Amino acid sequence: MDPSWYLYAGIFFGPFVQEDAAVIAAATLSASDPQHFPTVFFVILFGLFVSDIWKYWIGYSAHASSRARKWAEKDRVMAMSDRVQRHAVMTLLAARFLPLARVPAYVACGYFKMNYVKFCVIIFVTALLYCMAMFALIHFLGEIFGDQMRVGLGLAAVAIIMTVGSVALIKRRRSKFEAD
Repeated sequence: MDPSWYLYAGIFFGPFVQEDAAVIAAATLSASDPQHFPTVFFVILFGLFVSDIWKYWIGYSAHASSRARKWAEKDRVMAMSDRVQRHAVMTLLAARFLPLARVPAYVACGYFKMNYVKFCVIIFVTALLYCMAMFALIHFLGEIFGDQMRVGLGLAAVAIIMTVGSVALIKRRRSKFEAD
């Protein structure tokens, strides 16, 4: 089996762990080895898209709970649902580029029962814009800084992953400690 499949599988599943670090890592690989460019770009784009779609269904499935259905009927929640539905493109575009906004926005879209096809189209377009912007930035910076940039971005991606993992671990331990 060609070992590049392992690389592409890692790139595809990367957004399920940490989207930003995965896109930066894929763009860095693409900048450092241009033969991977088209494949890496489409694999990360598809991985990003698929990792976002399942978040919609988390929110949608919340309606199986009677408490969630009851909560959805509150005036403030209905007003928020209306705003999200009317401004879907801007909401999802902002969520794509604002740190920590994606998961709540995508779950809310499912919870508010946004049209699924509309959600998928908007998510795909925002993922495409995000990937294009990150790849352009990394390739541009790679041209300016060369090998120094490649090493720096690789270290930055590892640092982001380590930071996110550490914060999650600390939060889990803190909540477990407070529960005891």
